[in-house]
Amino acid sequence: RQHLIDDIAKLARKTRGAPLPLPAFVQAYYRGVGEEDLQARDSAAFAASAAGTLRFGAVRPAGEPRVRVFNPQLQRDGWESPHTIVEVVTEDMPFLVDSLAVVLGDSRLPIQLMIHPVLRIARDRRGKLLSMEEHDSALGTMESWQHVAVPRIGDPARHEALSQNILRMLEDVRLAVSDWPAIRQRALDIARDVNAGVPAIPRREEKEAVEFIEWLADNHFTFLGYREYKLERTRSFDRLVPVPRSGLGLLRTGEGRPQPKPTVLTGELQRKAREVALLIVTKANSVSTVHRATYLDYVGIKTFDKSGRVVGERRFIGLFTSSTYSTSPREIPLLRHKVQRVVDHIGVSPTSHDGKSLMHVLETYPRDELFQSTVPELVRTTRGIVNLYERQRVRLFARRDPYQRFFSCLLYVPRDRYNTQVRERIERILLEDLAGVDLESQVQISESALARLHILVRTDPARSVVTDVERIEQRITAAMRTWTDHLNDELQARLPAAAADQLAARFEDAFPIAYEEDVPPAEAIHDLQELAALDASPTALGMELRPGDPAS
Repeated sequence: RQHLIDDIAKLARKTRGAPLPLPAFVQAYYRGVGEEDLQARDSAAFAASAAGTLRFGAVRPAGEPRVRVFNPQLQRDGWESPHTIVEVVTEDMPFLVDSLAVVLGDSRLPIQLMIHPVLRIARDRRGKLLSMEEHDSALGTMESWQHVAVPRIGDPARHEALSQNILRMLEDVRLAVSDWPAIRQRALDIARDVNAGVPAIPRREEKEAVEFIEWLADNHFTFLGYREYKLERTRSFDRLVPVPRSGLGLLRTGEGRPQPKPTVLTGELQRKAREVALLIVTKANSVSTVHRATYLDYVGIKTFDKSGRVVGERRFIGLFTSSTYSTSPREIPLLRHKVQRVVDHIGVSPTSHDGKSLMHVLETYPRDELFQSTVPELVRTTRGIVNLYERQRVRLFARRDPYQRFFSCLLYVPRDRYNTQVRERIERILLEDLAGVDLESQVQISESALARLHILVRTDPARSVVTDVERIEQRITAAMRTWTDHLNDELQARLPAAAADQLAARFEDAFPIAYEEDVPPAEAIHDLQELAALDASPTALGMELRPGDPAS
């Protein structure tokens, strides 16, 4: 790998007009690139690419990122490529590489090559590059220089659109990172306020909330935004009104980011807003542009007046860190109490089969679902899962989000029947029956006889949906039936039981996919009988001629 970099640096010595000694820049720029990637282009192309990148980043005023999307041309750039190149030069910040990958993923542009060194760069007041320093130097600032190759984009308009999306992402990252200390301090201040007492909230619930908020602040939650709201009540509806200038991070306003409008609350949303409960833990409506391309986690802490009425909310958005999903729920504030209440309610011995099964279900339960589900919902679902007892059947547990934004579906299906085609059929059924507009799914396959799918079906909150779980289970069961299943049905319907069982056992999975696609199970019975008849004489030869398709 180092020999390859040295070869590139040697070729770079011939380059004139670079703002820095190019060989030294090449050594730093390509230091972290793998050998396989360094063999993807010839050394001359890598040298020319580095020279172009250095010229591109030669001037960058403080606080201003540089972004370009281009198709390299030999005459203009000194090298050419079948790929489109994305380059970014900006102050180094957390989440930059992940967030750029999010933007490219949203644009359906898989990464072919990524180079992302962090360099200490000294610049003058106008942003002109003066020198590249050692990482431990007191001069300059740390900068992220990213170079990404993606499938070729021919349309210049798409180049510009991608550049703008990247610039918006960089601004989101900047806001989230720069405001993170203030957002975290808000969390700690709120924990202190709650600990001092909240009208109408039992002390145990207060203590649980304080421990949870402090746990979030202890590097278990990536704080990306914060805002405060006031709840204005009327006789027919309520309004959740953003407090001006309370936003931080992704929820900051000003500098071209408009103040959000009040949200009108009626029906179930109004009831939930007025509900005397301190914590709200759910998913936001929007996908994160920072760090991970997933729906943002939303933690709200309601505020109350002296009489114990809800008068507002302090809202955090962000992402639970990876440790949240690997830590036992019995070690996480809020969840540990919820899990214990479920165990106490079901009332099984921890040493019994059902007790051990229940704890396994709770330990492996989708973590977001543990946070968002109520104890009664968890009791109903976990009891149903335990009572499956590894039976190979389809079982669906569906929970509607209190704000009517999605259905959370835990679906258990026979593992040996599950594949990509089955998943696609299941997703179509759920979208149809739950009036979904979009969905995301995760599958867990273990040593269990059942595969577990966790599917979030996004819905229109304004649309009422009647859920018929039994009907959905029947449709999914039918969708998972194979050609062999239908053949067995036909055998049982047309032949004596003993003969049907004998043929089914002998020819199970005996036919190729092409045969199954061309021959209906009912017509295949004749072929099975003909093949079985050949046993009467090992040297017998059978032949059957059938009329062809007239259309052919």
